[in-house]
Amino acid sequence: MKVWFIGAGPGDPELMTRKAWRVLSQADVVLHDALMDTAGMQEAAPNAQWLEVGKRSGRPSVEQAFICRSLVTLAKRGLTVVRLKGGDPSIFGRLAEELQACRTENIDVEIIPGVTAACAAAADLQTSLTLRGESRSVVFVTPRLGKHEANIHNEWLNAAMAAQTVVLYMASSQAKEICNSLIEAGKPKQTPICIVENASRLGVRFKDTLFEVAQNGLPKLDGPVTLLVGQALALAQISPMPLTETSPACTAGLAQKHAFA
Repeated sequence: MKVWFIGAGPGDPELMTRKAWRVLSQADVVLHDALMDTAGMQEAAPNAQWLEVGKRSGRPSVEQAFICRSLVTLAKRGLTVVRLKGGDPSIFGRLAEELQACRTENIDVEIIPGVTAACAAAADLQTSLTLRGESRSVVFVTPRLGKHEANIHNEWLNAAMAAQTVVLYMASSQAKEICNSLIEAGKPKQTPICIVENASRLGVRFKDTLFEVAQNGLPKLDGPVTLLVGQALALAQISPMPLTETSPACTAGLAQKHAFA
């Protein structure tokens, strides 16, 4: 009995590793996250059973306990089980709970890493997360709290202030408050911030300052959003491209700052 935990990367199937693609092709059943190119990834395992168990903020989603039970039940049936996780399984992916569920039932596990959103976003922006003389440290943080998690005051903020480049996951709905908090804690108002929707795939990208986002917030974006903050982001390249009239960026009056990848 074995469960494979595979990092699907930020969404683009071509960013999966060769090992991930090979193991996925052997799957009998795939429990996969939302917000990825599922159709493209199904090319690796067209005959497998694909079950979406992803979570979306503010929307009904599969309970974590159900996911853990399903992994155990399916593995005990002798099936080749793949848990396909967006990005890298070890970063904000509830991996620890799923590993523990398998280990408690003496089910072998193996983890295949994937490209996390921070790296894919930096690639989209054609920039580096570190910069000689400017940024020797990078931190990945999220201000979002799960059910029953204690709201430890300023936990994410303390981590963010300790690094020179900050990448915030699952933070777009709180962007205005986050930028205000960073400024109040001592980050310069003109510190660059980049917003990347759907890293590695079609989505909105723009570059601004902490002050501007603290004042105006962000438009509503449907895809997963990564916020990148720090002086290293001053080198980010945003290619100017026209937006469609239906773009949320246009309706928010931010067309001059946004571009599609």
